Amino acid sequence: MTQTSPQIAFADALATYRTERDVGVALHRLAEATVGVKLFTMTADNPAGGYVRRVYSSDETAYPVLGTKPIVFDETYRKMTEERFVYVANSVEAMRADFPDLDLIVSLGCGSAINMPIVAGGEMLGSVNLLHEEGWYTPERVEAARLLTVPAIACFLILRSRFTI
Repeated sequence: MTQTSPQIAFADALATYRTERDVGVALHRLAEATVGVKLFTMTADNPAGGYVRRVYSSDETAYPVLGTKPIVFDETYRKMTEERFVYVANSVEAMRADFPDLDLIVSLGCGSAINMPIVAGGEMLGSVNLLHEEGWYTPERVEAARLLTVPAIACFLILRSRFTI
């Protein structure tokens, strides 16, 4: 019996999605198989509307898929959009200044993070956020995470075309 590659399983999942959550699950499973995650979320940007919305969460109890938050069009947002800056923190201490919800994150067994902007056509589509135990995101795993960019672009374009962001 042959085993399906994570990429083929991802393509199959996108070919048969029915809900917004199905799209998120497809990318989550690909991230799990290729990088490793304990907590995985996707946040879609609506720059014209001036807000972001969490469209997928692997832990909807801790991080529900609800409501919107205003976009802060600051230097960090510019850097994420124009330079596609990927945030990587590999320890709780490194995350301290950037995560107001750090206690919750630590309670979920996470102590490292990758927050990756997903940009197409010069516009921020959203971000993919991977969290795992402290020290998990080695340089090799960060590179593997960067390979999720094109699959994530596909997911966010599907979400924009089929669902309200």
